[in-house]
Amino acid sequence: MVALKIQTILFPITIISAYTSPAQNVHTTLQQIHEIISSLPEQKIIIVADLNGHNTLWGYRSNDNRGKVILDFILANNSNIINKPDTLTNLP
Repeated sequence: MVALKIQTILFPITIISAYTSPAQNVHTTLQQIHEIISSLPEQKIIIVADLNGHNTLWGYRSNDNRGKVILDFILANNSNIINKPDTLTNLP
């Protein structure tokens, strides 16, 4: 995981990049992301992550447990998914 803070003319933006392999516990990565978010109250944050969870909201044909955990995290942190599901093709 990497976090980078960029100071724009108007405000700072933090970009968090994270990856969790299918063999790793996604809860650990989500906890680390949450710790970064919590340490930056009132700041703009963009999370770019490959967490290997399936959910129809981000382009898969079905949902799996990891996808549900990730969606719960997104909702609990008042976040938004901005990728378009139709841009992902041939996903199982």
